Amino acid sequence: MTTAAVELDPREPELIETGGSHRARHVAVLVGVPVIAVVGALAIGAVLIAQEGENPFAVYADVFRGVFTENRGLRNTATSATPLLLMGLGLAIAYRARLFTIGAEGQYVLGAVMATAFATAHGVRDLPGVVLIPSCIVIAGLTGMVWSGISAELSNRFNTSVVISSLLLTYIATAVMQWLIRVGIKDPDGFVPQSRVIGNAGLPTVPLLNTHLGFVIAVALVPIAAVMMSRTRFGYRVDVIGHNPIALRANEVATGKMLFAVLGIVGFLSGLAGYIQVAGVTTRINAQFSLGYGFTAIIVALLGRLHPVGVLVAALGISGLNIGFDAAERSHDVPSSLVAVVQALLIIFVVIGDAVANRFLRDDD
Repeated sequence: MTTAAVELDPREPELIETGGSHRARHVAVLVGVPVIAVVGALAIGAVLIAQEGENPFAVYADVFRGVFTENRGLRNTATSATPLLLMGLGLAIAYRARLFTIGAEGQYVLGAVMATAFATAHGVRDLPGVVLIPSCIVIAGLTGMVWSGISAELSNRFNTSVVISSLLLTYIATAVMQWLIRVGIKDPDGFVPQSRVIGNAGLPTVPLLNTHLGFVIAVALVPIAAVMMSRTRFGYRVDVIGHNPIALRANEVATGKMLFAVLGIVGFLSGLAGYIQVAGVTTRINAQFSLGYGFTAIIVALLGRLHPVGVLVAALGISGLNIGFDAAERSHDVPSSLVAVVQALLIIFVVIGDAVANRFLRDDD
C-alpha cells in the first residue's frame, strides 16, 4: 500500500497569501516587528541609563559616534559582525526548519581548535598561506559539521531533543578546548594556557575595506544563502519540514537526511566562524576565546527574521551596539552589562511581537 503524495506547502495556514493587501500586511509585520523591538529595547535602555544619572541622548550619541566617527569604529563593527553573521546564517536556516539548535558556540570553538591544531602542527605551520587557509577552512567547517551531526544522530536514533543535546555538546566542546590549550596545542614557550600563534594561516586584510578576508567571505555567503533558500528544492524542503513534515514524508523525502543536512550547514558555518575569528582577530586560542558568539547569533537570526539579508543587517546592528557601548563607557558612567540587557530585550520584544502579529493575522483571515 502506497501513501498518496500531497502538495507541499511550507506556509502555515495563517500565512497563505490571499491578495495584495494581505501580502502588504505580512511585509509590514516582517519589517515592523524588528523595528519596534529595536525602538522598545533602546527606550527601556534609556530609562536604565537615566537611572544611573546619565543623559540617555548623550550616551546614545556617543554610541553612534563610537561606530561611525571614531577611528576603526566601522572596521571593528565589521570584524565583530563576522562570526555573528556566519553563525546567524546557519541558525536562520535551522530555525526555518523548526530545528532549534543552540549548539553553534560549541561548533565555533571546536572548529577554531582543530584548525589551529592543524595550522600550528610541526611540519605544517611553515606551509604558505595559500595552502593553509583553504585547508583550515575545510577542517574547521567539517569539525563543526561533525559535532553538529551528533545532535542529528541522537535525534534520529533516540528522538533526543536537539535543544538539549546541542547545549550539552557546547559544554563538552568548551571543556575540550580548555584541556587542549593546556596539553595538546599549548604554546611550549608560554606560561599561560594558550595555543601557538596561527602564523601563515592568518587571514589577510582587504585593503579597500580595511578588514580581514573573513568579513568578505561571510558577506559573500549572504546572497548564496538567499538564493538557496528561495530558489532551490532544498530551501523549499527546509520550509516544509518546519511546517508540515508529514507532507515531506508522504512525498518520499527522508526527514532524517534533511535533519543531518540542515544541522550540518549550521555546524559548517559555525566551525568556519571559529577559524575566521582566530585567523583574523585573536591569532591564537586562549581560555577567553569562547565569548558567547554562538548564543548572540541566536539573537541575530531572530532579529533578522530568519532571512539572510536580515541576518546581515542584524549582525552589523548588534555588533555596532557592542562597539558603540564600549566607546560610550569611556566617557559615561554606564554599566558594561547594559548592552546585554538591550540584547535580551530585543529577543523579548521580537518574540512578543511575533505572537501578537500572528494572532492579528490569524484573526484577520
